[in-house]
Amino acid sequence: MNFLLKSAAACALLAALPAQAADDLAALINGFRAAPGACQGRKPLPAPPLTPHPALSRVELRPGSILIAALDQQGYEAELADAVQVSGPTDARSALEALSEHYCSTLLGTQYAAIGVSRRGETWTVVLAQPSPDLAVLLPPWPEVGQQILAATNAARAKAQDCGGVRMAPAGPLAWNEALGRAALAHSEDMAKRRYFSHKGKDGHDSGDRARAAGYSWRRVGENISLGQISAEEAVAGWLSSPGHCANLMNPGFTEMGAAYAIREGKRPSAYWTQVFGTR
Repeated sequence: MNFLLKSAAACALLAALPAQAADDLAALINGFRAAPGACQGRKPLPAPPLTPHPALSRVELRPGSILIAALDQQGYEAELADAVQVSGPTDARSALEALSEHYCSTLLGTQYAAIGVSRRGETWTVVLAQPSPDLAVLLPPWPEVGQQILAATNAARAKAQDCGGVRMAPAGPLAWNEALGRAALAHSEDMAKRRYFSHKGKDGHDSGDRARAAGYSWRRVGENISLGQISAEEAVAGWLSSPGHCANLMNPGFTEMGAAYAIREGKRPSAYWTQVFGTR
């Protein structure tokens, strides 16, 4: 009985060794990022530390593996990810030396926030990742975001803009209109729920129809939409970089606006943005 107990304890110790070595390597990589020395003949700047994440340590890379898909299977939604491997080193410090010699740029990447390290035999795997943004946390409620879009829009209208080679003169500030905000929200929610991206709704209605349905009697109406941005400022910047959207945003004939977003739920959530302009 004592022999069996000792054997079980020894097996537990052996199983713990790779995990401890992996933790040691993760710590050494963060030390390397803090004081990188040389990298491929250049002197890189220090990089912020990476946060260890257990899901990244559970990934097993095999020939033909798709890293993002492998992370998905571990319950980790990554916006971007990379992995490097080295075989042969018997301890964490030797593994760092081998990895930093061949993959120093990857180890120092500032686009990543998380790290996972695993050791299987003499093969060490390092996974670096940036998690997908949690839009429900990043974005305030839509009325607040609408006001942010209004402020960014009016800041843009205060200056001349180049809209795809067409110079648009400064235009007067727009006023917030609650009905146009509700029309924008309705369209963003419909696009997010029914998973389409178009100015024309699945019901055949356009921006003018939606503005009237929200109680806005208009003489002139226009609409900007976008998909995927994670802030009001990013949404407005995207519209300014698109000639047609930029012309809408800078149109001096508009006097009011409303704006909103809605999040498409699912494995990879995304925000649908709508900005509605009007003149009563």
